[in-house]
Amino acid sequence: MNIFSAFLSGFLALTLPGIVYSETYDALYEMDFEQLMDVEVISIAKKPQSIRKTAAAIHVISQADIQQSGATTLPEVLRGVPGVQVAHIDGNKWAISVRGFNGEFANKLLVLIDGRSVYTPLFSGVYWNMQDIPLATIDRVEVVRGPGGTLWGENAVNGVINIITKHADETQGTELSFLGGSEDLVANILHGGKLSKDVSYQVYAKARKQDKYKNSPDHDNNAEDGRENIRTGFRIDGQKKWMLQGSYMRGQADGVKQTFSSSPIFNLVRKDTQDYRTAHLLLRSQHNIVEDNDLQIQAYYNYEEHNHFEAVRVLHTFDIDAQHRFQWGDQQEIVWGLGYRGVQDYLEQNNNSSFSPENQFSHTVSGFLQDEIQLSESFRLTLGSKFSHNDYSGFEYQPSARLLWEVNSHHSVWNSVSRAVRTPSRVDSNIQAVGAYTEPFTILVNGNTEQKAEDLLAIEAGYRGVFSELFTIDTTVFYHKYDDLRSTEPQAPDISNFTIPMNFDNKIKAESYGVELATKWQVLDYWQLSASYSFLTVEARLMQGSVDGTNIENYEHSAPKHQGAFQSIWQLPFDLAFNTSVYYTGPIKSGAVNDFARLDLRLAWKPTEQFELSIIGQNLLDSQHKEFTTIIGDSFNTEVPRSVYAKIITRF
Repeated sequence: MNIFSAFLSGFLALTLPGIVYSETYDALYEMDFEQLMDVEVISIAKKPQSIRKTAAAIHVISQADIQQSGATTLPEVLRGVPGVQVAHIDGNKWAISVRGFNGEFANKLLVLIDGRSVYTPLFSGVYWNMQDIPLATIDRVEVVRGPGGTLWGENAVNGVINIITKHADETQGTELSFLGGSEDLVANILHGGKLSKDVSYQVYAKARKQDKYKNSPDHDNNAEDGRENIRTGFRIDGQKKWMLQGSYMRGQADGVKQTFSSSPIFNLVRKDTQDYRTAHLLLRSQHNIVEDNDLQIQAYYNYEEHNHFEAVRVLHTFDIDAQHRFQWGDQQEIVWGLGYRGVQDYLEQNNNSSFSPENQFSHTVSGFLQDEIQLSESFRLTLGSKFSHNDYSGFEYQPSARLLWEVNSHHSVWNSVSRAVRTPSRVDSNIQAVGAYTEPFTILVNGNTEQKAEDLLAIEAGYRGVFSELFTIDTTVFYHKYDDLRSTEPQAPDISNFTIPMNFDNKIKAESYGVELATKWQVLDYWQLSASYSFLTVEARLMQGSVDGTNIENYEHSAPKHQGAFQSIWQLPFDLAFNTSVYYTGPIKSGAVNDFARLDLRLAWKPTEQFELSIIGQNLLDSQHKEFTTIIGDSFNTEVPRSVYAKIITRF
């Protein structure tokens, strides 16, 4: 890949001369950069708080950002966020992580949709193809880099992605959209209305059909990674006092199944189409007791079903939590809460894996307390901790301390020290799976009911600034220290059964450090540039007694050391907008993935508020490229092809 040519292409697209900008797109520039620093987020303090007053590394993706990017899936929305790695494994699977440790089953990133965890308790990760919500319903995406366990609990280790959908008041009327092109067909309908003066609703339906991607050169040309799904949902809002939402999704994703036998073929690969269903119902109620004193209660039920390698696996999740916020004196604001989560699963056995027991009900009980103290006009200290008990690792605590210095209205500095944990999952504790076949032995990977939680101590510091009200900079440096990471320890061979057991344990330590930088520059009234850069190094080592031979490589080299993004938003005459995105990803040693650059272009015509037509090109620099390699699961690392789409949106 010629990286110079990639950035030259992006540069030429950015520097073409402009004359005037289209008034139709004025809303995209409603806020000046000073106001952007005051955008409210909730993912750090579990209350509305401006970015300026946030002592954490946080990046906000607005609905306008989503539109301008030309993203066609939720994972694509996350590209370009500093510290976040987004990689296609194949056409319907992604590897997404924050600050390293990436993989199809990346387990150190908590993902929420409206405060509902979509981090599956089965393997500690996210089925991204099951989160195919209509992008038009998203208000913003808050990406927190670094631990979030103090408020969000277990598994918010390296970061939290909180997807917040629009209030029903903001989706009144009807919107129809259709996207079609070389790889995807997507149709959406979104309708909003009023049930009464104070109660609004929205309903939606979305259907997607995605073609197969290209195979890597080391396999034949018959990739098996297409998918089809349909999703419906609703949301009802009673002003800002309560909200009820639900959804149902059904789909199927093609994959491959690898089976093991002694003869005549040791490793047999064949197509395996997986059916999946998911549904949820969420209720949130908020009560203002007095000024600066409110109570919020949230409860949800989540259903997942996977027909995975000819075995049906079902999970029911029940979650309820309450939080209370109040002012204590003139200088302190306290938020505290209690929560309970129960998970019932039914996990059938297949030829490759089984769970013991097959059915299980697990519990997590938690509470948190956070105190925000205004030390002076410029300094703010936030102290807090989460306390919980789960059925896998027992009692856990996750404290944090954050200090913010508001130098003035344009500049702030912050630092933090936090602890977070990743608790064991059903896979960690109870699985038995065929790992490989080495004549004449079969390798069996076994869970460990005594496995401990993985532990992180994180130290972070950051700076935010606005210069001349036209240029912003947001930078973070961090150091992470991990203990008790999952290892796979070989045991003595069982000659009678011709098996070699490999048991999960906690015998790896690691350290990581890095820098993350994001900037934005309003060059002219009609031209805006943004850029981001991330540097990451992970160093892992075995603890005494470990002979793990695989995880060290994955921990150290599953993410690139260098990532960068460069984006342009350019408003043209005649109601046109032209957006350019260039992404660079450094080499990934684990899996031997070469560095690559990606160029995405979007040309949009919006003559009225009721109609928009856009042409989107993705991965335009080469015919196809590999983004990630995994040897686990049901993927054979297909390559991402060049693609072109047309999208029509009409509103009435």
